[in-house]
Amino acid sequence: MARSIYTRTISFLCEDSSLKQPFIDQLEQKLGMVIPRIIPNELLLALQQHKHRILLVDYHNYTKLKSQIRALPLADKSFETIVFNVSQRLTTDELLAFGHLKGVFYKDINIDLIMRGCEAVINGENWLPRKVTAQLLFHYRSVVDTQTTPATVDLTAREIQILRCLMNGSSNIQIAEDMFISEFTVKSHLQKIFKKLGAKNRVQAAAWAKQHMRN
Repeated sequence: MARSIYTRTISFLCEDSSLKQPFIDQLEQKLGMVIPRIIPNELLLALQQHKHRILLVDYHNYTKLKSQIRALPLADKSFETIVFNVSQRLTTDELLAFGHLKGVFYKDINIDLIMRGCEAVINGENWLPRKVTAQLLFHYRSVVDTQTTPATVDLTAREIQILRCLMNGSSNIQIAEDMFISEFTVKSHLQKIFKKLGAKNRVQAAAWAKQHMRN
């Protein structure tokens, strides 16, 4: 692979840059490039000096890292992020916490595939699983949808999403699956929606939505 494509750099975010990282060493060899280790306290400096730095994050260690980077969350748009070693399906809130998320790799995935994904991200592409892409599209579509809701009713983005599902005749179970939340959470949101709209049931709420919202 041509060296010239590495105008953007990948750095591995870790707790201790002096510790050995066999996986990162192996990935460096696969990519044919150095992956600098960077600790949370250095993020601010990285933000000032390296506008196009890509952060590589081990999801297994993210909980520990998160407590150290509260002053400068990864959600800062200056950082693109790649998350690997993901052992479970991430919630939409978790995905958004990684800011400009460009790549997600699940646990035990072949390192050659991770190498290909990293190359793609370096070249400005995304490397996201379909389900992750669907979650993010659903979220950002709902953000746009809030602009079409009457200002007279104070509905949250999540409540607007549920109302649109009601308009389409979705059941609570279908809504829960589409929005990646529990059925109990759907019922809780519905009760709040009914109260805000003065509706007695989902039929009345759906009727209100069809009259006041664009599908």
